[in-house]
Amino acid sequence: MPSHGQYTSPAVEHALAVLETLASAQELGVTELARKLGMGKSSVHRLLATLAGQGYVEKNPQTERYRLTYKLFVVGSTATERYGLKDLAGPVMDRLSAETGETANLGVLEEDRVVNIHKVEGPHLLRLHLDLGRGVPAHATALGKVLLAGLDPNDLDRWLRATRLTRLTPRTLTQRAPLRRALREAATRGYALDDEECSLGLRCVAAPVRDRRGAVVAGVSVSGPSQRLPSAALHRMAARVRAAGLEISRRLGYSGPSDP
Repeated sequence: MPSHGQYTSPAVEHALAVLETLASAQELGVTELARKLGMGKSSVHRLLATLAGQGYVEKNPQTERYRLTYKLFVVGSTATERYGLKDLAGPVMDRLSAETGETANLGVLEEDRVVNIHKVEGPHLLRLHLDLGRGVPAHATALGKVLLAGLDPNDLDRWLRATRLTRLTPRTLTQRAPLRRALREAATRGYALDDEECSLGLRCVAAPVRDRRGAVVAGVSVSGPSQRLPSAALHRMAARVRAAGLEISRRLGYSGPSDP
């Protein structure tokens, strides 16, 4: 039976204990689970009913015992894809940075922010640093725009309603209508730009990374000082960034067209 910390939820701990115990056996009945967990049968029965209602466990009608469903596999495989993403993207990003001479970044969406999970710095002494694991507002970045452009329309509506579009520079898009237009443009052409919207002196171009189902799960970008990356250079560089995004997507199992 799990121990409870000051800020933990006993019900959640018990539910997770049920799942972990079921994972160690093919099937278990209520009595067996209660004995293994040191809990009352009625409590275990309620937990199983809740987990079954959410699709995480099911009762075998032949044996009247409970077993895990494939829903846990789906949840776990999503996490595996994310944590394996850096290794799959690494060689592509190395080449992208070498070809462009600028820093290549890999980011994922975490609520209202983009978190940089991998970067390959270019050879120039003058470069602008974005710390790994440090989130920046999604609406103000090229990575964030390609990730937002890949959301389901209903999810994007909810995101826009719930998110304050903070101004980071005079160029930041802080109104929803202009941001929507920028996202539609990013979805249409397959890349997004950050024209000093996140940080003055920094420009960036990003393209989506898709999983095997075609969903946008990450973004890959090239960023650098605006003096080296005028707008014309960004648009020329977009083809390389899009190609890198597609190659990483292929490594993730994406088999759809290059222009979904």
